[in-house]
Amino acid sequence: MMKQKTEFQKSLETYALLIAITAFFLTLIVVAAMVTDQNTFSMVPKFSWDMVNSWDEIFNR
Repeated sequence: MMKQKTEFQKSLETYALLIAITAFFLTLIVVAAMVTDQNTFSMVPKFSWDMVNSWDEIFNR
């Protein structure tokens, strides 16, 4: 008699697969950047507090 998997086990397997696929995808991006001599993190925009709206700007629209 085979033991049926619980919903929790199925969920864990699904999340593990999604995490593995995401990690593989991000690894491919980093490897492609290294092969083409690009700096991956220089493509990410720098965060500035000027991009965040203040409460005055939000309420005075």
